[in-house]
Amino acid sequence: MKALIYFFVMAVIVIAGCAKDDTMFETQDNLELKKAKVPVPFKADLYMVLDLNSELMEVPLPGGGIFYAKTGGILSGTCSHMGKIDAEKSYCYFKNMVFMLDEQGNPCSEQTGTGIIVGANGDSMETTWWNRQSWVDGSYIGTIDITKGTGKFEGCSGSGTTVGGWHDDGVGIWQKSEGYLVYE
Repeated sequence: MKALIYFFVMAVIVIAGCAKDDTMFETQDNLELKKAKVPVPFKADLYMVLDLNSELMEVPLPGGGIFYAKTGGILSGTCSHMGKIDAEKSYCYFKNMVFMLDEQGNPCSEQTGTGIIVGANGDSMETTWWNRQSWVDGSYIGTIDITKGTGKFEGCSGSGTTVGGWHDDGVGIWQKSEGYLVYE
């Protein structure tokens, strides 16, 4: 009787072990892109130089007068999930700038704009952003929103925070962003 039970149990194990499991036999041809339904962290280290060919924006100064600012910037650097940024296609556009005094009475400006970050393979993310920059030391804080993307960023959106300031070279602005992407 023990031999019959043993034989029956072994037969069930062999039959169960031989059942076809489709998840074990995925190949490169039948893999589906499985995007996360949870927030995915991202980081970007950017460097921006003004596009000297961009238009000028008139910005009223407190107490009178006009400040003329370039409206475009060329982006380079790296971004997680993207790698090296294509500086020929990555751009930011300043839409608005307002000069004011911060909570401590120091001069600063608030700026808003849009941008596109393009990876070396052509995949991209479009952004809108806001920041407040100190005119005492050049540092700034802000937010960034990813509004849409192409390639592997198709259907993504997200948001994050930014910190940055004038680069030591006196020419560009550095920025570090951290946030999350969500795929629909």
